[in-house]
Amino acid sequence: MDSNFRFLPTEEELVHYLRKKKQEVDHIIPEIDISNYEPWDVPGLFTEPDSPYQDMFFFSPRVYKYIDNNYARTNSATARGFWKTTGKERVIKAGGSIGRKRTLIFYEGNKTNWVMDEYSLIEDEANPTPKLAQQRDCVLCCLKKIQDKKDTEEPE
Repeated sequence: MDSNFRFLPTEEELVHYLRKKKQEVDHIIPEIDISNYEPWDVPGLFTEPDSPYQDMFFFSPRVYKYIDNNYARTNSATARGFWKTTGKERVIKAGGSIGRKRTLIFYEGNKTNWVMDEYSLIEDEANPTPKLAQQRDCVLCCLKKIQDKKDTEEPE
């Protein structure tokens, strides 16, 4: 495989891949359950970990903590920490609203440098009810480690 190849899809393309995944069409993006891994373990799951800090794309099933009266709360915990949503959920548009994007930061006691963008289809298109979502729902994730400022500064 060409080591110069880099997968850099647009947000609209990511939602397209997610839609294709929902239709059970073959895809080039692997699937892992992010709640079973700490973020620093994920680069080792990929076949080309030339740089453990490059963007890593994968599908992940939504794991629900509970479902109550058509409200579903996802589980964001791992064995050593948890993912916390930061900022507002954003709508991705391409001729209309096609998906949503939310950004999560991993906490292991304190905030870490691990950031994950999570892409989902608009709910009414993905699954009409949370009970169906529990059985079939997944998201497309982009995981990356943000370099510490001290790691990127050049020595004097």
